[in-house]
Amino acid sequence: MAGRIPEHFIQDLLARTDLVALIDSRVPLKKAGRNYSACCPFHQEKTPSFTVAPDKQFYYCFGCGASGNAVGFLMEYDHLSFPEAVEQLATRAGLEVPREGGGDARKEKARRDRLQTLYDLLARAERFYRQQLKNAPERQKAVNYLKGRGLTGQIAARYGLGFAPPGYDNLSQGLSLDNEGIEQALTAGLLVRREDSGRTYDKFRDRIQFPIRDGRGRTIGFGGRVLGDGKPKYLNSPETPVFHKGKELYGLWEWRQSRDKTDRLYVVEGYMDVIALAQHGVPNAVATLGTATSEDHCHLLFRQVNEVVFCFDGDNAGRRAAWRALESALPALDDGKQARFLFLPEGEDPDTLVRAQGPEALLALTDKADTLATYLFRHLSEGLDLNTVDGRARLARLALPFLDKPAGPVYRALLEEELARLTRLERSALEKLRENLPKPRRAAPAPPPTRPEPPPREADPGPWDAPPPDDDPGPPPDWADFPGEAPPARAPRRPARRPAPGGLTLVERLVLVLLSHPEVLVEHPLPEGLDQLELDQRDLLLQVAATARDQTGSPAALLGAAMALDHGESLSALLREALKPPMDADVARRYWEDALGHLRIMALEQALEKEQRRPDPDAARLGELIQALSQARSRARQGPG
Repeated sequence: MAGRIPEHFIQDLLARTDLVALIDSRVPLKKAGRNYSACCPFHQEKTPSFTVAPDKQFYYCFGCGASGNAVGFLMEYDHLSFPEAVEQLATRAGLEVPREGGGDARKEKARRDRLQTLYDLLARAERFYRQQLKNAPERQKAVNYLKGRGLTGQIAARYGLGFAPPGYDNLSQGLSLDNEGIEQALTAGLLVRREDSGRTYDKFRDRIQFPIRDGRGRTIGFGGRVLGDGKPKYLNSPETPVFHKGKELYGLWEWRQSRDKTDRLYVVEGYMDVIALAQHGVPNAVATLGTATSEDHCHLLFRQVNEVVFCFDGDNAGRRAAWRALESALPALDDGKQARFLFLPEGEDPDTLVRAQGPEALLALTDKADTLATYLFRHLSEGLDLNTVDGRARLARLALPFLDKPAGPVYRALLEEELARLTRLERSALEKLRENLPKPRRAAPAPPPTRPEPPPREADPGPWDAPPPDDDPGPPPDWADFPGEAPPARAPRRPARRPAPGGLTLVERLVLVLLSHPEVLVEHPLPEGLDQLELDQRDLLLQVAATARDQTGSPAALLGAAMALDHGESLSALLREALKPPMDADVARRYWEDALGHLRIMALEQALEKEQRRPDPDAARLGELIQALSQARSRARQGPG
């Protein structure tokens, strides 16, 4: 993304945004005097404590402490990043988001225009497929299939289901695509071209169409389920400039729109599972898109909720998929987060389970599902006799590489404690063993199946059982002399950034105090020389403090200004992770004084160490630093006044 968003634009955007209208479109508000109120969308409550002040363009919950402006609300409610939230507000206001220092503005605008053209074309394609489900001569078999799966018209409309009729030019004719439109449809993955002849044909034919939406509700691709005996049963859009299936989750946007407040998401294997669960009262289900669960998926999941339940078949294929999901989930697992692994009875999937037994059956199985730790150690212990020294030693060597992966330090410590219990080793012994492990550490692979895989069942297997999207059924019969379509080159997968482990740092806590109570900076400014202190995220604190000094408005205005900083992304991630009731003013002042004392001690310690390292240290300077450090430590022990 080119350059940061200018601060003046964010302030102008906030001034143009009607916060009451924005929130009311997601959470119905009621007039309460000068303000508006509702039950808080960020925690469960029966009595409304969530207040929106139209004059201040600020919201606050007296129950959980959630607060902020329009940008903050979209980040929290729609789980958007800061730039995404600004983009959405700008779209509502009919504005283009400018960028600073991002190179050629004309090139950036051209790039954005090209992407918008693809979004518009995909939206037109979705409308076309939906119309065909109502009007196409061959529509009845699609309708019969959906009714046979127990779907209502209401749920089909909610998920935007459509129909791609048989034939090879329905879409291009239906959308009246000219040569430029055909090229755009090829880029969007809607058409396929034969390289030797240049002729194009519809990628999706005689299929139920499932639109795939991004976090802003824009259609970015499609999944198609064949009607009849064609292959592959499921066909997904290829990778495009707007669709990256390793980063998207089917049904996530629809779940957000449902206003479901549960703190749990189910990850299931197919589109139909997601839709059937929603129809039967379980709207909090998503599916991956023709790929195994990735680390990017897991980071996205745990940004939404604190508990993720992975649902798999109980066969070998399901267990291999579960193990891959576990490996992907570990780096995203922070303290307070939980992953469970639910293996369904043979012959069952979430769709058939809830239709036959209701959502209570799924909830009952969830309560019995393995936690990540249970599944991790049980999987690694398979074939080992833990009553023997050899078995316990083998388990220790297999498990230790996984113990460093979770983001949360408490979770890592508890995993190590559990491994110590299972192996009857002291934690100090495990630490020595860890030091002797070969590097680089390799995760133990999932064991191969012990028997041939059974043929796939007739029930909907879901998109990740299908061949890759480039296994297209092929051209029309009269093109049989054409060679097969070459699969597109796969882009190398970029590793997801691992979040910083542990709880909030000293700097992060100072920033949170400053955003809620900027007045503490007037009474107790930051210590001199802080810009020279070797401290993680030091620049974030300095920039937020400088912004607080320049701002004379409300905390909402300060938040909006701070978001425009170079560290706006770090700040937005921090706020999402630390949505807690704020300190009252007195507690904030004492905490601020205490933290500044620690910063002074750190600065003096570094200055003392620097002086001691000099070839010819100044004895007088050393004495001054030692005395100052002693006094600072004494004041810290006494606490703030």
